[in-house]
Amino acid sequence: MKKYQKLIYHTGDFLLPESLIKILDIELIRKNKFYINGWSFMHFLSGIIVGYLLNDNCYYYKLFIIHTLWELWQIMIGMSKPFLFAENDNIIDLFIDTIFFMFGGVLIKKLKPKC
Repeated sequence: MKKYQKLIYHTGDFLLPESLIKILDIELIRKNKFYINGWSFMHFLSGIIVGYLLNDNCYYYKLFIIHTLWELWQIMIGMSKPFLFAENDNIIDLFIDTIFFMFGGVLIKKLKPKC
């Protein structure tokens, strides 16, 4: 893989250091193809951050679109292959990531003071 291809691929991990990526890859819960790992909580935190930055106009749609575009980017660069049904790379993971992200956004919307 060429240097620029490796850099583009690494954007799918938000350019996080390898040591942190290894920690986030640790599985906390597994039931067949369903699992929760550190990345699940990263999606939750991302939902909080993005949700905090958004205004109330079409809030949930914007939140969902931003996360969907991110997941599509990961598919485009080859980091995520949700339709191969591999052990840690499946369509269920995509839905779990979305649920965690949206839950973070819902939580911050409930907690964020109105301006």
